[in-house]
Amino acid sequence: MNLRDRIPSLALIAQALLQLVWHGLLQPPRSLSPWLVVVVAVLPLTALIPAALHSYRRMLMIGGIVSLLYLSHGVMELWSNPLARSYAALEVLFALAAIFGLRKMPKSN
Repeated sequence: MNLRDRIPSLALIAQALLQLVWHGLLQPPRSLSPWLVVVVAVLPLTALIPAALHSYRRMLMIGGIVSLLYLSHGVMELWSNPLARSYAALEVLFALAAIFGLRKMPKSN
């Protein structure tokens, strides 16, 4: 598997790490428990676990669908939250990498 085939999966891993760092460490919420927000932020990515057990292609497909949620969240944060613009830009970048990396899905399992 070459780097082009790995870009979506690397973007999904980076997305999970970004959610943990952004909501858990760098900008924890003031009104809610930071761990509750981290769990809610990472929860869509847990759908990749059973898909990964089935096949790599299915994990990438579901990851692309889940990335649409992160794309919309990132655009919303870019637009409305000046303090979180850099994190939101990374979220949009990782989501787009996961989505557009699916243009040519790998053939092997």
